[in-house]
Amino acid sequence: MEILVDVNGSDNGISEAIKAVIAVKSKIKSKILLVGDKENIITFVKEEYLDKADNIIKELNILDAKDVITNYDDPAFAIKHKKESSIVKAYDYMKETEDTLFLSAGSTGAVMAGGLLKLKRIEGIRRPALVSILPTTKGNGVVMLDCGANTSAADISMVQFAKMGIIYAKEILKKDAVKVGLLNIGTESKKGSPDLKETYESLEAECPEFAGNIEAREILSGDFDVVVANGLMGNVALKAIEGTAKTMKNALTSEFKKNVLNKLAAVTSIGVIKKALLKYDYTQYGGAVLLGVRKPVVKIHGNAKQKNYEVAIMQGDSILKKKIVDKVKKSIEENV
Repeated sequence: MEILVDVNGSDNGISEAIKAVIAVKSKIKSKILLVGDKENIITFVKEEYLDKADNIIKELNILDAKDVITNYDDPAFAIKHKKESSIVKAYDYMKETEDTLFLSAGSTGAVMAGGLLKLKRIEGIRRPALVSILPTTKGNGVVMLDCGANTSAADISMVQFAKMGIIYAKEILKKDAVKVGLLNIGTESKKGSPDLKETYESLEAECPEFAGNIEAREILSGDFDVVVANGLMGNVALKAIEGTAKTMKNALTSEFKKNVLNKLAAVTSIGVIKKALLKYDYTQYGGAVLLGVRKPVVKIHGNAKQKNYEVAIMQGDSILKKKIVDKVKKSIEENV
């Protein structure tokens, strides 16, 4: 098992990914391969770790990749022409190597385009989906997909999303019984667009775990284990949740700084507030997983810090150990 960690794509430079790899490499079963400019990686380690650097460098595995695909590049064009980029070199390596997983904070479009163009879809999969795990009030987590790989999707694809989500919820969140909901504008079966109504009927007929529509305000309730959405609705819902959490954190900080009494109140309540905010920190579950391609891919935020990388690397190790992609393949083959 091997996790390829892209060090070139982060908004924060190469440091966060490298520090995370050094911190967790001894805690997981998977081998880690850093993908990036080898000279820059070695220089950073020497400057950051001083007298420990030589020993650390000996233990690092590096796939040299000088080029970077940026958010300004056309994703498909870059995958075809930036052959020395970390994303392309990682995918080319994965094509020739079994039990590999790619982790990147780089261009989302390029990561997804590379997954489709280089790794290819699992046979029978209509469209891959980005899968995220979100925190809930019950503390049990909820799997949501698609979170942005497709702006629209036919009902057959949405049924496949549900099946992939069920596997992910059972294996990663360790859920025995899974309850699936369809993201919609209301809970009634006849709500929504014609596509959503067709999807409702298909899920009802083909997915025993399907329990009906769910509104966006109930995603974090914990009443559902898997939320199925087309990529447009899923991405909007995900970003609205992220934005709300950020706004609440900023609002609390601003209020506590207003006057002396508020600052005193902050001193006595800061522990409770931090605990509550941590409960709803979606990064505790790692990154978004591109499911439906032949090898697992984990995409994390471009501004990811060391801790985000560490959690995502642990997540990747679990995905490989549990053979999530093999289980998705088997599920789709049984239903083709």
